Formats: sequence, C-alpha cells, structure tokens
Amino acid sequence: MSSMPTNSCIAGLLNGSKYGNISVGVYSIFHVEFGVESTDHHHKSFASHVQKQAQNKKDGILKLLFHYPFFKVGGAEMSSLRLMTALADRGHDITLVVTTGGGELEEALDGRIRLVRLRPSMYGAKFLGARGLLARSAALPDFLAYLTARAIGGIRMLPFFLRRYDASATLLHGTSTWFCRRVVRAPSRMHFIRNDLKHVDPSGRVAKAIRHAEPEIDYYVCVSQTAHQSLIAAVPETAPKATVVYNILNPDEMRQRMTKGGDPFPPRRGDELRILTVCRLSEMAKGLTRMVRVCQRLADAGLAFRWFVVGDGNDRALLENAIRKAGLENRIILMGRFSNPFPAYVHADVVAMVSYYEGLCGMVNEAKIAGRAVVATKVSGIDEQLVDGETGLIVDNNEDAIVEGMQRVLTDTKLRSKISNDYLPPALLDDEAKLDKLEQMMQG
Repeated sequence: MSSMPTNSCIAGLLNGSKYGNISVGVYSIFHVEFGVESTDHHHKSFASHVQKQAQNKKDGILKLLFHYPFFKVGGAEMSSLRLMTALADRGHDITLVVTTGGGELEEALDGRIRLVRLRPSMYGAKFLGARGLLARSAALPDFLAYLTARAIGGIRMLPFFLRRYDASATLLHGTSTWFCRRVVRAPSRMHFIRNDLKHVDPSGRVAKAIRHAEPEIDYYVCVSQTAHQSLIAAVPETAPKATVVYNILNPDEMRQRMTKGGDPFPPRRGDELRILTVCRLSEMAKGLTRMVRVCQRLADAGLAFRWFVVGDGNDRALLENAIRKAGLENRIILMGRFSNPFPAYVHADVVAMVSYYEGLCGMVNEAKIAGRAVVATKVSGIDEQLVDGETGLIVDNNEDAIVEGMQRVLTDTKLRSKISNDYLPPALLDDEAKLDKLEQMMQG
C-alpha cells in the first residue's frame, strides 16, 4: 500500500487547512480506512458518493452516525444496539464510531452497521494503575501503546471532516460531544441522556460539559421522564431542546430469544425459589455488597431460595469476596455473562433490581416481557415502568425496605402470582412511535 495518502494528509495538516489543502489526503485516508477501491480514483469516487447521498435523501434514507466511547456489555449499550438495528431495519445507513475498540458487544452488531474504531484497543490502564517507579517502568510499554493508539485515533478521525451525515448522535450522557459537534458534518446533532443526573453527576462535571456544548446541540434525547426532569434542573437552557424517547425494546425479538435455550440454572433444591438479577457488576451503581447483606438477612429468616446473578464487570472480585465472607457461596450463584439471558428470565421466579440508581432499567423491561414478578428499588424511571402492587413491587432504596419487599414476594404466593404478568405501559412498547419521533429530529 502506498504511503502517499498519509503524506498528503500530513502536508495538508502542516499547511493548516481544514478542508482545502488536506482534502485529497483526508479523502485518501477515507479510502484506506473504509476499504474503498484505489486512491487514484478518489475524485471520481467522491462524485459517486455525492450522487448516492442525493439519491438516498430522495428515497428517505438517512445517513446517521452514532458515537460511543467503548461498546462493552451493559444496559445502555444494549439499548443503543437495539436502536441502531431498528433504524437499519428501516433502511437507514448507520455508522457506529467507538473511541476505543475491543468492547465485547461489538460482536453483536448487525452486519448492516458500519463499525469504525478510532483507537484499536484499550491501553493505558496498567500504567495509570501502577504505583511506584519500578511498577511504572514495567508498565511503560502500555503507556507507549496508549500514545500510539491516540495517534492512530487522530488519523482515523480525519475522514469524518469530509463526510456528510444527516444526523450525528452521542449516545451516552457522560461522553464528550466534541466529535459529533466539531468533527462530524451533520445538520442535526443529538445527545442522549440515559440517567438521572442528580445521582450520576454529584460533582456537576457532566452538567458543566452539557452546558458548554448546548449552543451546538439540536436535541437532547432523554430515555425517561426522570432523566428529562433532571437534565432541565441541572442545565435549564436545554429545556427547549429536550424530549423523552423511551429505549427501543423489540419485544418480539426478546420473546423469540426466550425460546432459544433451556433452563440455565442448576436443579432446584426442594421447594426453593429462584431469584434472578441481570446486571453489570458495579458496586457504585448496582449495590452489590448491599445485595449480599439482603441475601444474608433473607437466609437468616429461614426462606428457601437461591439468588442467581447473571453478568460480569470490574467489581466481580469485590462481590465474590463479600459472598465468601458472608458464607453465602451456596445462596448467591454468580453465573457470569450470558450471550442470551432471556431463558434465565423464563425459569426464574422473582427478578430483583436492587440498584442505587438506573436510567430506565433494561432488566425490568426484559423481566416484564417475560412475565416475571419484579421487586425494584425506587430509581429514576421505575414509576414509568411498574405499577406498584400490580405489575411489580417498588420499595424504598434502602436495605430494610428491600429485605421487607423480598420477604413479601417470597412468602406471599398470591402477591407473587398477581405481579407475575407481562404488562408494560403502551408508551414503552410502541417502538414505531419512538422511531418516528427520532426520525423527525434526525431530518432536522
């Protein structure tokens, strides 16, 4: 492969031009990064590219770019994946740009979604975590790899100065919107707010960044009424641009996945009940050690159950240690990450969401589509998902209230049967209305 594209681009950068002198070099790198034929034909290809965009616009096909920092397995990532897939189903041209590649959920991306990794992989954590001169010296290759990845990211970013999109969206509230505002050329710019800012942003750092970028953002897409209210409370100037669009659910696809697999749990011991929690293992958000304490108190009360946790995360070791110290190895069973968790919902008796905070909890939506009984702490958006005492049990967000609620559901057969239904509010289920609303914003 010729080095000429990179050299042309460097020359353009040295000339200090944004769109003029570097256009050939940047568009050449576009060819290199995205696999478009020979760079000798870039002018002809560019004309074809413009013609294709014009035809797409005529056909109602939108060219959309979404930005995410790192596409790991998590609730926000799954919601983003369903959104992009649903838009691809409508025929739109979808590009996902991740700041850092290598996230586990990349494998689940629909083949119609174009994936661009700015930085090839995650580097730098070893160096930052090293303590002392000797440890830092040993981790120096990781730091050099990080610097190299940043340089590669800068080069891979250059083609986006020239490409035109109908809309660009930053899919996570804590992610900088700089790439979508200053690099991507799109008339409609969106920022997704996926959580209650007063809980996830106590320092005000995220609110400050949102306020700074607000003049260049056209729409704020909040995934719950609570997230919407918290955004306006934190950054009042966003109010005219903020709206609520619930996460795409695709319940038919969820039901189909429920049939793809058998019972994932070990055989029941007598008349024990199965409690299920599906979550990313994060102590700060999910209250893992509090969950262990709740389990201990339920076991001390003589209740027959096992608590199965599906998921993985950075705090797995913390949770394992808490389970071991409490002697609950036979009560709390860590199942690890499932590529398809839906059969687990089908074969559980109670789904427990005991988080400190959520945006609009995906586990609750999935559990209700599976018709399970749900016990949930009072977090943002939960009142938009459950009717207390009818479709689930909502408890105060403290240990005593969780224990009391879990005891009620585990011992009261009538209550457990009553709330074991598949009801969700129509606004949460109407994916077509959500997509129609998003398309209107994306069209500008």
